[in-house]
Amino acid sequence: MEPEQTTPQPETEQHFAHTYQDDMSKAMNATDVTEVQSLLTQAREQEAEEIITVTERREKSWYSTTSFLLIVLTLAVLAYGAYYYMHLTVPIQPVVSVGVFSNTDPIATSNSSIGSVMATLRASTTLPAGKPVLVNLVGENNVALTNTQLYSFIGAELSQPLQTAIESARLGVVNTGKDILPFVIVSVPNPEKASNAFTSEEPLLFSEFSQLFNTTEKPVAAAPAENSQQAALSALVASQKTSTPAVTAMPVTSSTFQSQYFYNLPVRSLTGTDTATGEQRIVFLYGYANNNVIVITSTPEVLKAVYDTLITQH
Repeated sequence: MEPEQTTPQPETEQHFAHTYQDDMSKAMNATDVTEVQSLLTQAREQEAEEIITVTERREKSWYSTTSFLLIVLTLAVLAYGAYYYMHLTVPIQPVVSVGVFSNTDPIATSNSSIGSVMATLRASTTLPAGKPVLVNLVGENNVALTNTQLYSFIGAELSQPLQTAIESARLGVVNTGKDILPFVIVSVPNPEKASNAFTSEEPLLFSEFSQLFNTTEKPVAAAPAENSQQAALSALVASQKTSTPAVTAMPVTSSTFQSQYFYNLPVRSLTGTDTATGEQRIVFLYGYANNNVIVITSTPEVLKAVYDTLITQH
């Protein structure tokens, strides 16, 4: 008898849902409670550390971005400040004086002329020999004359560029022992600018100062426009005959300025010839007594006297 054959039945497929709770339940069942709590504590600490790390990274990123923006803003402010300083502000120029000299007592100009002032100074017995002295000219309320007022008083109608190049101007005199010779001393903050202004003014420069160096009470005749400088020189020569008897008529031999050196000082000068002796002499000059001081006068000896006084102040 053959054994009874049975048909194998397929195994029923079973599906299981794998969840975190199941894992925890199995872990709880298989693990000690104390160990589970330790694991949970470590997980919380790790999670807290990750949160702190992420927060720190965000803060560092924020700080870096803020610092970068502040640096950029600072550089922009510095660049604007430099541009404003270089292009929109006026540089401060140091004050340049004509130097320290003795001064006369105040001389009022309201009811006097440059001729009468020079006549008073020539009659003075208190002026030291060989020493430059500044003439203390005052206007109303005993206030010292401004540059413009001084130019007007001595009859010098200077051009605006030349006036701009001059910071301060004073009238002075030197007692040579034979005569009292006038000069004008000016301070110039920018020597190059002043030299250019004086050079441009040369065609009219002597005629502008002729009234000062022709200091007689007789009015100076108006010179023809086409030859004003030569006429002014002739007027000066005529006036010098009273103070320098050896000089008679002195026609101008050079109507243009020449560069010369006197006492190692560079000057620009005009010359004339004495018809009685045939001798040439300087009748007008201007030159630097130092880098920032220019002297306008009629003889090199006056420039030398001013230079000697200034050199002792340094």
